[in-house]
Amino acid sequence: MSNTVIVSRQKQVQPARELAKKVIKYRNMYLFLLPALVLVYLFRYRPMIGVVIAFQDFDIIKGYASSPFVGLKHFKAFLQSPDFYRALKNTLGINCLSLVFGFPLPIIFALLVNEIKNAKFKRITQTITYLPHFISWIVISSMVYKMLDQNTGVVNDIIEFFGGERIGFMRESRYFWGIFVSVSIWKELGWNSIIYLAAMAGIDPELYEAAMVDGASRFKRVIYITIPCIAPTIGLMLILAMGHIVSGGGFSAIYNMQNPMVADVAEILETYSMKEGVFWGKYSYATAIGLTQSVVSFILVFLANSISRRLSGYGAF
Repeated sequence: MSNTVIVSRQKQVQPARELAKKVIKYRNMYLFLLPALVLVYLFRYRPMIGVVIAFQDFDIIKGYASSPFVGLKHFKAFLQSPDFYRALKNTLGINCLSLVFGFPLPIIFALLVNEIKNAKFKRITQTITYLPHFISWIVISSMVYKMLDQNTGVVNDIIEFFGGERIGFMRESRYFWGIFVSVSIWKELGWNSIIYLAAMAGIDPELYEAAMVDGASRFKRVIYITIPCIAPTIGLMLILAMGHIVSGGGFSAIYNMQNPMVADVAEILETYSMKEGVFWGKYSYATAIGLTQSVVSFILVFLANSISRRLSGYGAF
């Protein structure tokens, strides 16, 4: 009996020793990782303590330790607000359009880039498409406003040249969603394709060679080899994208693109809660909205993961 206990303890100690050896061996890499872990803790996990504000009438002087508890008061308040439902409608509309059009395009682009045989041209294409990702939304917004300006914009110059009438694109609500989604897709197309290109780089070349021997065309190789091999990656990215349906949209993007004339279709939950919390000092109200977004996002990711596992056998967790 004692020998069995000793053996079981040795089995428990051995993985811990191996882990300690690996940590010591790669200590320099872990040191490089440490600043990132500290930042994640400070700006992601530590602020979670503050969600208690959503259940209080928060007083900035008293702090959340002494502010009175009011239960679900602020949750009921935003659920009865027409401004909240307007922001929710805009959030869902913009994010659903981005998912429908913006999700498949990086995959298609990655497939096209992967088929380029000229290495130099391939690098140039990737570089040009990656660059917009690094441009600030402030700069992008200024460019969009200049190009679409009704009086001096190049787009309206082209429309007028072909006999059309000038259009106030950024002054009319009906154009905003289309403009915003198009600009967002253009900005992130190359960057979002990186993960798919990385997945394609891991495909065994022998699969393509065998298909070529069997007489498969380039299109068939893409359909029957490339896409099935990157299917787990596509599934994972789709699951993660589902979590942004109610919480995404891009605060900096929307905040810089919107203006009072299109506010009825440009106000999303992130900008709405920021204005309510920062401009009007309704900290508890804004926190309640943010907490609800996080919970709904988690539920959507969990459901998407469950559906993915049942349909394809792939899941994120």
